[in-house]
Amino acid sequence: MNMKHSKKKKTGLIRLLEIAGRKKWWLFSSMILSVFATIAQFIPFIAVYLIITELAGNATNIAAIDQSYVYRLAYISLAAVGAFGLLLYVSSMLSHIAAFNILYEIRIKLADKLSRLPMGYFTKKATGEITKVMSTDVERVELFIAHHIPDITSAIVFPILLIIYLFSVDWRLALAALVPFPIAIAFQIIMFNSQATKEKYKQYHDALEKMNATVVEYVRGMPVVKVFNQSVDAFIRLKKDIFAYRDFTKGITKQYSTVYPAFLTILSSSLFFIIPVATMLLLQSPSYENFIPKVFLFMILGGGMFFPLFKLMWIGGFLREISIGVERIDNILLSTEIPETNKSCIPQDTSIEFKNVTFAYDDTSVLKDVSFTSKPNTITALVGPSGAGKTTIGLLIARFWDINNGEIKVGGVGIDEIRIEDLMDHVSFVFQDGFMFFDTIEENIRMGNKTASKEEVIKAAKAAQCHEFIEQLPKGYETLVGEGGTYLSGGEQQRIALARAILKDSPIVVLDEATAYADPENEAKILASFAELTKGKTVIVIAHRLSTITNADQILVIDKGSIVERGKHEVLISNKGLYWRMWEAYSKSRDWTINVKGGRST
Repeated sequence: MNMKHSKKKKTGLIRLLEIAGRKKWWLFSSMILSVFATIAQFIPFIAVYLIITELAGNATNIAAIDQSYVYRLAYISLAAVGAFGLLLYVSSMLSHIAAFNILYEIRIKLADKLSRLPMGYFTKKATGEITKVMSTDVERVELFIAHHIPDITSAIVFPILLIIYLFSVDWRLALAALVPFPIAIAFQIIMFNSQATKEKYKQYHDALEKMNATVVEYVRGMPVVKVFNQSVDAFIRLKKDIFAYRDFTKGITKQYSTVYPAFLTILSSSLFFIIPVATMLLLQSPSYENFIPKVFLFMILGGGMFFPLFKLMWIGGFLREISIGVERIDNILLSTEIPETNKSCIPQDTSIEFKNVTFAYDDTSVLKDVSFTSKPNTITALVGPSGAGKTTIGLLIARFWDINNGEIKVGGVGIDEIRIEDLMDHVSFVFQDGFMFFDTIEENIRMGNKTASKEEVIKAAKAAQCHEFIEQLPKGYETLVGEGGTYLSGGEQQRIALARAILKDSPIVVLDEATAYADPENEAKILASFAELTKGKTVIVIAHRLSTITNADQILVIDKGSIVERGKHEVLISNKGLYWRMWEAYSKSRDWTINVKGGRST
């Protein structure tokens, strides 16, 4: 049996400490300091009890009170309070430092992992689901580590010290103080640790995750909602998911509305048992002067046992949520990556070859027996109806998925024999959605080459025809993109994306409908930048505007996942096939105008 799979999967706090890596020693140090802080917190109670005992024992003879002993206990108590504050502060600092470092490392691990997952993972997962893991679940981990790990230590150590000390003072009163807790603990186990409760926690997170995913989708579709003057009611799935989350949380609240207060009442009822027992023992005591301090001690500390145990119970509930969050983080971290090769083959040139490639998303066939070759320093255009598989061909070149059958080669080497990092160095993409990061324009361009100088960034911007409009922005290249900064038009974003690709200077370029959202002016500038970007490169162009690819070295017409025609523009036009029909339709739409005569359109 494979030992890797035979091991029990770690969950909860144990897995969280494993994810923490080297930073877990910060946590252990924080926990140790929290133990010492708890001991220091306990010392004043003992000191006060001893002072009361000294005063009560000499109540009839005040002169017999040992004042130096009382002052010494007072100073010890004061010093313990100071030590408690200092130790708690240092413990909290260590836990916060560890928490923010772990939070950073987890997010870096998640981001790195997501970059190595196949694109199929993102087609199955909604953006809202991944966003919730990256934000909400990771933030909860930070909150738990920073605040609750020291609290857990204190909540465990304090009751142990308290119980030991109370039994050393009077075992009868100690037993009376402890009567509610076995009942409360059994109550908690039945109420919160059942399989049904665990399932409800999972259902809660599923409902929240589903609602978040739908909200993200709704916000992204806001332009359409506004254009058609629709309300949230028009987005039926959003309304349904919000109501489902509301009904689920209301159901849980109603379920525990009676049980939970009863549980808290039992947990906090120590005095209900201490006072009768103390009264009975006081009546039987031959020396009430010595017994009264004990009664005061138990009334103060016995009733106070409720608070750390309640905190421990509350943290236990939070730990269940953390366990689910850690499991969701693991669902990403342990997802199957695209297999990395142990070889270090380097492409010999910039040619691209598809040989009998078949590919499907799960059970949905996308490409069927696709074969073609793009020679170095040539332009290959992919055209065809929407959903024909054009974009998939472009993405497969960079191995965003592994194919089902066939072979893809770059520079004469199978892409599964090239390290993914090396393969990505050879390929640049310009997508139809020119995504901009929340950063300066300069850094958005520099993503193509992190080591590039400012002069190289400007040179790439000029080549992409975007230097002029950047210079007109309030802060030029230092202008922030997005919230709190400036918003760029679709054509401007495309030119920034092109500048990014020009700066990267990869020998293979994939252009995925890069002029789709550009107006005529921006399209002209984008086409001018194409000449700079594609100079001396092997280029794959995915195009809807057929006028942009008439000079391509070869045009592949894709329909229903297969190449149905191939050749140059003139040859395909003369064949009177699918390409010719697409060209005719495109030409008519390009020449289409609205003439208004006599107040009527014709």
